[in-house]
Amino acid sequence: MTLFVRSITSFCYATLLLGSLYINALFFALVVFIMALISLLEIQHISKQKTPIIYLFYPVMLVFSYSTEQLHIPLLVLGIIGVLLMVIFFWNRTKIATANVFIHVLGFIGISIPLVLLVLLGNQNPNFVAFFFGIIWLNDTSAYIIGSYIGKRALAPNISPNKTIEGSIGGVVLSTAIMFFLGSYFEILDSKTLLIACIITAIFGGLGDLIQSKIKRQCGVKDSGKILPGHGGMYDRLDSLLLAIPLYIFILIVFGYVS
Repeated sequence: MTLFVRSITSFCYATLLLGSLYINALFFALVVFIMALISLLEIQHISKQKTPIIYLFYPVMLVFSYSTEQLHIPLLVLGIIGVLLMVIFFWNRTKIATANVFIHVLGFIGISIPLVLLVLLGNQNPNFVAFFFGIIWLNDTSAYIIGSYIGKRALAPNISPNKTIEGSIGGVVLSTAIMFFLGSYFEILDSKTLLIACIITAIFGGLGDLIQSKIKRQCGVKDSGKILPGHGGMYDRLDSLLLAIPLYIFILIVFGYVS
């Protein structure tokens, strides 16, 4: 029953994102904006920190980025800095208090900046965003199914005991193989870029999930919210995207697919 509920929720979520992506760029930006607001509300709720100013991060950065393309690279740099900070947070064994400063940093470079970058990429080429979603969603689903059936060794028992090494490796391998085939068939990217993009996106998608799990564990909650049946909160659903977005876009820039 849980898998059925998760599947229905995932279908509706994916339909909304992909539908808005191809219908209209502003509609997609609005959908992502609403998801960002809900996620920011959730992290304030679970951390018991009220910082209303973080609601302005996404719309202000998006407006500025629409006004001048010169802001795009600085935004990407901030996004990559955010990735580094989140990785440091994950590997740091000392408990970092989820205080006001932490929530501001997380809200700005951990949620708002990646989602603005996602909208900007959608403006340039919706197919690149759809391909990115495919890697992330297939990795999540594959890791969940493989881990459920053959997973035995916990990946991070103190953070997320249900995630297994077998599931995580299987998710990366299966998502990379399938998306590499689809990307080659539809000529989304060249072979080298496809392979690098699939592997890096899948790995950091899974790592983003673990980092969010650590944040929730430090806050003493299981889910960030209850808005999505079978998944929890909106932040629970976006966690795999957020860490991978800046790195995926960086790869596309390095290989000359976007500017």
